[in-house]
Amino acid sequence: MTLLKQFIQTLPQSDLSFAYGSAVQPQFNYDYTKNKPMIDLIIAVDNVEEWHQQNIQINSAHYSGLSYYLGSRFIQRMNVEIFPIHFSPFVQYQDLKLKYGVVSTKELIKDLESWKWLSIAGRMQKPIVTIQEFENLRYQRACISNLQSAIAIAILMDFKQSMSLQELLYSVISLSYYGDIRFTLGGENQNKVFNILKGNYKNITDLYLSNLGDLNNVIKIQKDGEILIDNSVKSLEFLCSLIPGQLLSIVLGEKDNMGTLKMMSQERINDLIKESVKRKNQFSSRRMLFYNLAMISPFLSVKYGIQKLSKRFK
Repeated sequence: MTLLKQFIQTLPQSDLSFAYGSAVQPQFNYDYTKNKPMIDLIIAVDNVEEWHQQNIQINSAHYSGLSYYLGSRFIQRMNVEIFPIHFSPFVQYQDLKLKYGVVSTKELIKDLESWKWLSIAGRMQKPIVTIQEFENLRYQRACISNLQSAIAIAILMDFKQSMSLQELLYSVISLSYYGDIRFTLGGENQNKVFNILKGNYKNITDLYLSNLGDLNNVIKIQKDGEILIDNSVKSLEFLCSLIPGQLLSIVLGEKDNMGTLKMMSQERINDLIKESVKRKNQFSSRRMLFYNLAMISPFLSVKYGIQKLSKRFK
C-alpha cells in the first residue's frame, strides 16, 4: 500500500484511485509464490485531456502506440467515442509491475449509477483496495447502488423462492463476465468466478451483506446460509426498480415505461435480464479490445494478450 500511494504521487492530481484483481484480492488456485501478478489500478480524474497532457510530460514512458504519438487530445476523443478508460500496462515502479487505467470521474460515477459500460461497475462489484479516498456523496451513493443493483439483477436472472448465499454471490460475481469477449476468446481462466469467490468469500460476503439496504425486505438470510426470497409482485416490482438505466433501456428496447416490464411474466423478465447483461458485456469488452489494440503499441498488445491467454490454464 505504501508503494502504491507513492506511485500515485508520481502522477498528476486525481480524485480517487483503487487497486483491484488477483494481485490485491486473493484468488483460489493461484500460486502467488510462482506468479507475481501485475497490479491493476483505476484512477479517476476531473479532466482527462489535461491529466494526460501533464502525465505525458512527466511519465512519457507510460504511453505507447497512437496514445504516445497523437497525445492527450486524441486520447480524450477516443475515450468519448470508443471506450472511456485508457490503460497503461507494464508500468514498472520500484519492484511493482502495474497496469493503470485512467477514467473521467463523471464517467466512473455514471457507470456505477446506470451501468453505461459495466466496466468500472463490474470491477467494483468485487472487493477493491482503496488507495485514494474520494469524499463525494454522489460517488458514495453510487457505490452502494451498484452493489444493490448487482444483487437485484442476480435474483431477477433466476427468480426463485430460495437459494444459498454462495449461489447468490456466485451469480453476482458472474455478472461482469457474462458475454465478455475475453472469455469467448479464451483470454481468461474459465473457473475465474469460482476462484474469486472461494479465495475471497468473507470479504465478498461482508461487502454485500453490509450494503443490502431495502433489499432486506425482499431476501431473508437464514443461519444456515439459505436465502428466502419474497416472490410477491411487490418484491418483483422493487427488484425491477433497481435495474440500472442503461440495462433497462436494453431490456425494454424502444419502450421506456417501467409498467411494461412489470406486466411481463417472471420467465420473460429472467430471459430479458440475462440477454441484456450479455449484450452489455459484449459491447463493452469489444470496445475495450479495439481501443487497446488501437492505442497501445503492437508489442505491448501482443505481450498483454499472451499474458491473458496464459491465465486460461491457471
